[in-house]
Amino acid sequence: MMQIEITILIAVVGCFVGLAGWLSGRDKKIANDSKWRGGVDAKLDTILGIKNDVEKLDCKVDDHEHRITAVEQSAKQAHYRITEHIEKDR
Repeated sequence: MMQIEITILIAVVGCFVGLAGWLSGRDKKIANDSKWRGGVDAKLDTILGIKNDVEKLDCKVDDHEHRITAVEQSAKQAHYRITEHIEKDR
């Protein structure tokens, strides 16, 4: 009878030790996953910030494109007027 009680006690202690090991491993895995996700989130935030900066630069380039076109047209007209003025002086 005493042997059965000791066997049951050993089995119960073994179950608790196994459960404690499983819980400890699970907690470590969760902590590692959280650290990894935090790193990934930080990198994604950086990428999104860069994307926003690129979009702002794209808008500025579009604005400059329109302004440069207007300046080119104005310079073209000025060249025509200068040419006409030079021909009149001859």
